[in-house]
Amino acid sequence: MSLGIGPTGSPAQVAALQAQLAASPSDRIARHNLAVELRKCGRLDEALVEIERAWNDGLKLAETATMRGHLLADAGRFDEALAAYREAVRVKPELIEPHTTMASLLPQLGRGSEALDSLRDALLRAPHAAALWVEAMAIARGHQLWGQLLDLAAQAQARFGTDTMIEAFVANALTAQGRDDEALARIDAALVLEPTYPPAHTIRAHILLKKGDPAGAVAAAEQAARLLPKDQSSWALLGVAWRLLNDEREHWLCDYDNLVMPIDLGLDPRLLGVLEERHQLAAHPADQSLRGGTQTRGNLFEADDPVIGGLARATKAAIEQRIAALRPDPAHPFLSRITRSVSFPTSWSVRLASSGFHISHIHPAGWLSSAYYVSLPPEVAAGEGQGALAFGVPDAALGLDLAPRRVVQPQEGHLVLFPSYLWHGTTPFESAAPRVTVAFDSLPVDNTGQPV
Repeated sequence: MSLGIGPTGSPAQVAALQAQLAASPSDRIARHNLAVELRKCGRLDEALVEIERAWNDGLKLAETATMRGHLLADAGRFDEALAAYREAVRVKPELIEPHTTMASLLPQLGRGSEALDSLRDALLRAPHAAALWVEAMAIARGHQLWGQLLDLAAQAQARFGTDTMIEAFVANALTAQGRDDEALARIDAALVLEPTYPPAHTIRAHILLKKGDPAGAVAAAEQAARLLPKDQSSWALLGVAWRLLNDEREHWLCDYDNLVMPIDLGLDPRLLGVLEERHQLAAHPADQSLRGGTQTRGNLFEADDPVIGGLARATKAAIEQRIAALRPDPAHPFLSRITRSVSFPTSWSVRLASSGFHISHIHPAGWLSSAYYVSLPPEVAAGEGQGALAFGVPDAALGLDLAPRRVVQPQEGHLVLFPSYLWHGTTPFESAAPRVTVAFDSLPVDNTGQPV
């Protein structure tokens, strides 16, 4: 896993592949692999040259078409990238990666209605591929296409029979449509078949919170946390349920005063220009929290750019210094995992336009999440509540009218760290200027760089 301080490719591997190609220029597989390594090193123009040559020399593999798509998208040539991804799934309809990439990219190009088209076609051509069904349902859920999700789930059940995972997708869709009693009945029946399936307990906790049963939600979320303690979703729901019950464990878990951690990191004046060049898309991703803005593609901290690399290194050092001052707690989902070092599995930049905001959300696969403020409109910098970062307001789908537990007013050059299970969102702002941030999820790692 990358430590998030620069590109993850191996210059030695690049050199070895270049030597191999010098000795055998017709080795198309080596040329494909060279393109992959060059992309990992951030050498995108060179990578595109190599993958195009491999393709034009006859390496018409779905994997090669997918890599062409990635590199064309990296270059901002989105129509050509989509054509490459479509060629990949024509050759190999069961290959997941191009489907997933298109489903993410199309809404950001203003073509969200096409997000599931390639998967629907692939399911007709390869209906036996269970992973395709799972991916299609996951994307429909992420894009909140509840009717389509129910249709896909019904087709999957007709082919594969009753399955706890499929029932969990069904319950997601039913509760999103306000059909909570049906959703609860389906998830309870699924848990009879597979009582140790963690997402089912998490969904059950969500439904019970909506139905006004926080005590039942606690029991369900605690079971999910026992089964899958590193997943942040169950802890987020526990925080809400404990709050509704006036249970002191909410303060133990969330501890907004100490676990929301603003840090003055400073600001490289070159950073805004570097980030603006990377905001090439027209709209926000359909499955992310932002509304009224754009998000960069890929893992930002792996870019081969000295300014971004400097931010990544400064951020890593600041995090490691800050978490070293926290007191470990073996029972706590955040404080029990503190190590001396961290990695950045995901990082990105968000550019919000006027009226833009983030809905309240969590980061289920994270441990430590963040907001770093690169450029703020005058109306936000004035500190009067516009564009603020609010903690403790749960998912609006729960239908709970709860006030924020803590509000942080952004300041340029400041980094705000917090456990990934804390509900967080932003208030809208009105301005002619954008609000530009960098964000990431961080994981604790051991001395070998492996997450713990």
